[in-house]
Amino acid sequence: MSRKRSENESDSGPVTPVDRLGFLKQEHGNSPERFSSKSRLTSSTDHDREERKVRKWRKMIGVGGSDWKHYVRRKPNVVKRRIRRGIPDCLRGLVWQLISGSRDLLLMNPGVYEQLVIYETSASELDIIRDISRTFPSHVFFQKRHGPGQRSLYNVLKAYSVYDRDVGYVQGMGFIAGLLLLYMSEEDAFWLLVALLKGAVHSPMEGLYQAGLPLVQKYLSQLEQLVRELMPKLGEHFTQEMINPSMYASQWFITVFSYSFPFSSSLRIWDVFLSEGVNIVFKVGLALLKYCHDDLVKLPFEELMHALRNFPEDAMDPDTLLPLAYSIKVSKRLEEMKQDSEKATAKPANPVQL
Repeated sequence: MSRKRSENESDSGPVTPVDRLGFLKQEHGNSPERFSSKSRLTSSTDHDREERKVRKWRKMIGVGGSDWKHYVRRKPNVVKRRIRRGIPDCLRGLVWQLISGSRDLLLMNPGVYEQLVIYETSASELDIIRDISRTFPSHVFFQKRHGPGQRSLYNVLKAYSVYDRDVGYVQGMGFIAGLLLLYMSEEDAFWLLVALLKGAVHSPMEGLYQAGLPLVQKYLSQLEQLVRELMPKLGEHFTQEMINPSMYASQWFITVFSYSFPFSSSLRIWDVFLSEGVNIVFKVGLALLKYCHDDLVKLPFEELMHALRNFPEDAMDPDTLLPLAYSIKVSKRLEEMKQDSEKATAKPANPVQL
């Protein structure tokens, strides 16, 4: 999958069985990567189909991404359709940088990442060190204490905490940085993190990690409203059982489904997230609830909470989940909610009567 993982696998020592994505096979029982084997090519026909797909993508991208912007301008609908079908794994790192705008940031800021890593200090360093081992612990790249994976993850998170001291470091950022590092170098991962949090292409994500998590609160409120409107029976059941989205959906937004979710499904969601923005997080969350709707409305509180934190594997299969997510229309309603919120915030106070 990535250059870095291959390096790790070549280290001396006992060989641990891993799947094609680099996760320990024996940990699949309850791990976020338990779906990875589903996408393995099973026949020569599958292999040929994948090869054709890669060739189409290489032609679309050009050498080192040289043709990308031109192709996107000419055929945006083709690009959108191909991204939704899944970016070839061998090209995923490069394409993520192109669609996120991070490649441009990297080229405009030579030497900045090295300066942040080597010469700056961060107030978050101890917190980052404490959390490092909790990030994808069953992936070979991050397993070794103080190994190359953990060092790279530390460097990226430390650099960002210095780059944006208002945000600093929040634990959920580790899963995003870790995911990126499986597909690109430290410096590339850092600038993609910057592109996401500062909003190079889509709305800035930094509010997910600022004090009080203001953007998380906003998204959860919007999600609750969407559930009530699109699935009124489930929304009413949640109200009766005193369930609110903060009890099950916060990590959906904070880590963009990179935590406790099948890894191959996470990758497909990230393909679309980087291309289309946060709306896909709402769509996937609503699709999960819709898929399990008939079971969820029957459950009492404790069983309901367990179900919301442990969706069945078939519900998280990307070939089932994503088409359902794409069918759910939320863009217009989210824009209306945004405008209503802005109007309420901008509403002048009543003048004082003298």
